[in-house]
Amino acid sequence: MYKLMEEVGELAKSVRKDERMINNNIKGSVEEELVDVVYYTVCLANIYDIDLEKCLYLKEELNAKKYGRNNMYKD
Repeated sequence: MYKLMEEVGELAKSVRKDERMINNNIKGSVEEELVDVVYYTVCLANIYDIDLEKCLYLKEELNAKKYGRNNMYKD
């Protein structure tokens, strides 16, 4: 959890500075930090045996109802 929090902080810094990947140089970029956040999120889900794909669809159902919009995963 601490690594995820650290990476979110690094992502915020990269976003604030608008540090984007240039010529496939990912180091220090928003793109790199997003990947790190996803990586540690998946690690945390694995520790808790959470099916993130299933949860993604369930959460989208809730959000579609909450915000009165179509579910982006359904026709």
